[in-house]
Amino acid sequence: MRPGPSPRLVLFDLDDTLCDQATSFRRRVERAVQAALAGERHGDAEAIIQRVVAGALMRTEDLVDVLAEFGLADSWRIERAIQAYISDRFIDLCLFDEAIEVVRAVQQCALTGLVTNGPSQIQREKLRRLGIADLFPIVIISEEVGVAKPDPAIFRLALDRAGVPPSQSAFIGDNPEIDIAGAQAAGLMSIWYNRQGRPWPGGRPPDAEVRTLRELLPLLFPEEAPKRLA
Repeated sequence: MRPGPSPRLVLFDLDDTLCDQATSFRRRVERAVQAALAGERHGDAEAIIQRVVAGALMRTEDLVDVLAEFGLADSWRIERAIQAYISDRFIDLCLFDEAIEVVRAVQQCALTGLVTNGPSQIQREKLRRLGIADLFPIVIISEEVGVAKPDPAIFRLALDRAGVPPSQSAFIGDNPEIDIAGAQAAGLMSIWYNRQGRPWPGGRPPDAEVRTLRELLPLLFPEEAPKRLA
């Protein structure tokens, strides 16, 4: 951990940090592939799903391209797949169990904010559906501000709104290339949320790593943690 006093500002990523976007995305892809197959058996069904999920190929065009690679290019199959894929963008989307508890505990010790990439309409709807639209006093969404992580400018916008310098701020996110590299470039303390216990992919390592959100309190506020999460 980077030495120094506890931060005055703690910024959070949204997808796969506070909410389980990965499970929701896989469920959408599974529904799309099943729709394309229309009840037929296909030996590569799981391979198709893995190809889309592993590559984070979220656009409908990406899905269509992968289906075509596996011989599922018939127009009726594509139409069924797209309809299933877009029918519920937020299927099975949920917060990680400890998310609200931890954020509220952090808020007893520091200012908090949310910095997320994505279209405004989608990210705002996620916040509403997850019940956290009013949880953060500072919400920065890339489409709304015209800049996205890992560009340090998006972090600086959050710092400016909070009136806190980067040396007194921390950011937690799950993506090494987008979240951690961006926070580092902006001068914030970087905390990698590594829920799956993956090895660090290389490059400058984060200042700290946590496997659960509950580890944030003793990490950032060691004197406050026992009573805040009691």
